[in-house]
Amino acid sequence: MAPVNGQILPDKWFVSRELRPEATVRLVCFPHAGGATAMFARWPAALGPGVEVAALALPGRERRIGEPAAVEVERITEAVAATADRPYALFGHSMGALLAFEVVRRLRRDGAELPVHLFVSGCPRPDHPRGGDIFDGLSRLPDAELLDRLVRGGGLPALVLDEPELLELVLPVCRADLGWLDAYDCGGEPPVPVPITAFVGTDDASARPEDAAGWAAHTTGPFTQHVVPGGHFFLDDNLDAISRAIRTGIGSPVA
Repeated sequence: MAPVNGQILPDKWFVSRELRPEATVRLVCFPHAGGATAMFARWPAALGPGVEVAALALPGRERRIGEPAAVEVERITEAVAATADRPYALFGHSMGALLAFEVVRRLRRDGAELPVHLFVSGCPRPDHPRGGDIFDGLSRLPDAELLDRLVRGGGLPALVLDEPELLELVLPVCRADLGWLDAYDCGGEPPVPVPITAFVGTDDASARPEDAAGWAAHTTGPFTQHVVPGGHFFLDDNLDAISRAIRTGIGSPVA
């Protein structure tokens, strides 16, 4: 496991900026649609030495830029199961929350080791009707309209629109992620035997507190909800509070 650009890379599916063999729990983090591992760069310091952070590296971005962008639950589940050498938890923001939830359900079907906790962020309950917010149906729009909606929703910096080479890289990733999201169907599986904690922003029109509260019906274990200030992308501004809630949820000491 050699450092690459300041990152220690266990395998192609995960980026751990600081390997912590002494940590009792690993937190596997799933990015939002179009997101990448860089969004979790500050998390190891925030969570402390008792938690090792492993960010999911999806194809088509960062060091996997040469691979076709795709979201494949089966492959991701296999990667998660293969790294379960200690207790672990899953965290996902927006699309990442649904993806993490589906990984838990797939792990259960496969009879694999389940996470000790599932943290979902910026995401209404998985069976919430789709079609009512700015991020719905984006994969079916022409490029210009798709990009405009992402910028207006805060999911893409406006400066990207002025960089044709960057847009060439970003668009396939966004379309792959949003295509998976637009096709998502929760189905009728029973609740998972994994505690769930939901984080939601006070001003997030795409995941209101009352919509996120519905996650309670999808676990047979405890459910907790934390409402924090901000819109859809509230993680950075509330990292201290979120990290404390995560450490509490997984039983790691809170500083």
